[in-house]
Amino acid sequence: MAEAMTETIKQALEPISKSLQADGYELVVNSFEEGVLSVEIQAGPKACVECLVPKELMEVMIQQSVKTLARSVHVRYPTSQDHHG
Repeated sequence: MAEAMTETIKQALEPISKSLQADGYELVVNSFEEGVLSVEIQAGPKACVECLVPKELMEVMIQQSVKTLARSVHVRYPTSQDHHG
């Protein structure tokens, strides 16, 4: 059952995931337990740092996408954002 729910969440996040992929990022679902969704944004080698929205906005976007599935969302951003050009 948990696997089916994870698949449903991935489907709900597909538009955000595709948008992130276009900018060189990957959206990874780390866990979904007791209504809490934990995701991570991973930067690829050619990730567009300027293209990534602020973490707070990304959390709102993800929450809106899964609002009927998860009561809380935790987003982990790439740590290599210190190379602003």
